[in-house]
Amino acid sequence: MKMRILDRILLTILSLFNILLSFVLLAEALNLVSLDLLSDAIFGWPQIILIAAAVILFLISIRLLIAGYSKKKTVSALLMNTEMGIIRVSISTLDTLTQKAVRSFQEVKDVKSVVLSDPDGIRVQLKVSILPDVVMPELSRDIQQKVKEYVESSSGIIVKEVQVYIESLSVAKQARVD
Repeated sequence: MKMRILDRILLTILSLFNILLSFVLLAEALNLVSLDLLSDAIFGWPQIILIAAAVILFLISIRLLIAGYSKKKTVSALLMNTEMGIIRVSISTLDTLTQKAVRSFQEVKDVKSVVLSDPDGIRVQLKVSILPDVVMPELSRDIQQKVKEYVESSSGIIVKEVQVYIESLSVAKQARVD
């Protein structure tokens, strides 16, 4: 599950407070500091600050507890809206179609793909490793065209964009002759 940035910040604050609290308790257990000294220091603060800190830590804890149990929204793309209802295709299915289209090229050694849902279709991002001595602009255009045609013909979902990022050149292993 991917955490939202707000949840990450709240988790960091709560974790830092817990680390501080554990050091204080450890110091008390080892008789490095007295809780009487600490209580005088902490409870010497204005009461409103202590109440605010307690409420903030409580709210952070509740927020993170709820975020941990919230259902992850399934991501899908709209295929069609019929009289009987909506038909959707999962993003992972579209990703599999994309992978199949790209792997059909002999020049492609490896591919990583990300399919993003768009209101009017999908967007595809590809990272490919290719063999050396390949005309990169031509191969990239061919990959874009093949992915667009294959995914649209197989699923009926419009491919708005296909981004190709050539990540590396892979050297093919030559067969040894003994």
